[in-house]
Amino acid sequence: MDATVLAIVRMSLAVLTERLLTLCSLWMTFGITCWAMYAPTVERLQIAGGFAIIVFVPSLIKERRREGRQQHKEPE
Repeated sequence: MDATVLAIVRMSLAVLTERLLTLCSLWMTFGITCWAMYAPTVERLQIAGGFAIIVFVPSLIKERRREGRQQHKEPE
């Protein structure tokens, strides 16, 4: 019973962590985009675009790893 509960909690935290990372990235990108649009200059727009790309890279890497693991498990 304890091992089952521990496994469920571990899986729940992994899912929550991924979702939280994505939501946090989304809100930070939204904030910096608002800052860039308040007084748009080329530098601000470049910073906002670069930030959006850099922030979402870890989230995309985690998602691709998860998809790769799911593809390996499906044929069974």
